[in-house]
Amino acid sequence: MDPSTLHDLWINLATNSPFLGWMIYSYVQTNKDLKQTREESKAEAKEIRKEAKVEEEIVRDRFEKVIKDLNNDRNKLVEGFSSRIDSLERGQKKIFHLLGELSDVKEKITKIEMKEEIRKEIQ
Repeated sequence: MDPSTLHDLWINLATNSPFLGWMIYSYVQTNKDLKQTREESKAEAKEIRKEAKVEEEIVRDRFEKVIKDLNNDRNKLVEGFSSRIDSLERGQKKIFHLLGELSDVKEKITKIEMKEEIRKEIQ
């Protein structure tokens, strides 16, 4: 290498070395900061997922409670309708039984009336 080229190289290195040093420092520092930011982001993401799961469980519990209450209300309504239908059927049976007795009484009354008419005719 000729001495002037060597001299130019040393001068360029000497004048640009602070900039080169700053570039290397900036690169290293940026990589550290980036690594730290990634770790913080991962930790925050885990925390956010945990919070989301807790909130999801709360909503799920509320939803299940509402469904359970609705099922209980529906069962009460079904039981209420069933008991009303049963009481109506019992009432209907009583009415048919009373109607049967009334028809028996009616037959007896007509027989008695016929007997009285026969007696009147005979006398």
